[in-house]
Amino acid sequence: MKSVITIPAAIVAVLVLGGLSAEDPGGLRGRQLRRQRDLASGSVEFLRYQVPVGQDPAAVTAALMNEGFEVVRDDAATHTQDLMILCPAGADRERARVRAVIAHDAPIDMEGHPMTERDIIFADERAAE
Repeated sequence: MKSVITIPAAIVAVLVLGGLSAEDPGGLRGRQLRRQRDLASGSVEFLRYQVPVGQDPAAVTAALMNEGFEVVRDDAATHTQDLMILCPAGADRERARVRAVIAHDAPIDMEGHPMTERDIIFADERAAE
């Protein structure tokens, strides 16, 4: 008799947990939506890095994420691969560290040429030129 009660209880638990994970408020999709809202509202500063042709944006993203940065790809960029690196401590405070991570942890472009810190220019620096 116990097994008859246990099976329906297990089915209910699976359905409930499956429904909760389908909503995914704390999962990957939920985090992405929150990051996009933060960026749109201006509540979090960020650095925009236009990945140069030949450099692997996945390598840049992985290097930054390994150092604790959150990275959002700008899907609105049509002809470029722009990454927005969230900087909760402020873009100016994080700029040197982000630049160093890109230069040292994702330093080689797809053609094998090393990147240096001076090669890494953020969108706001381009605008100031």
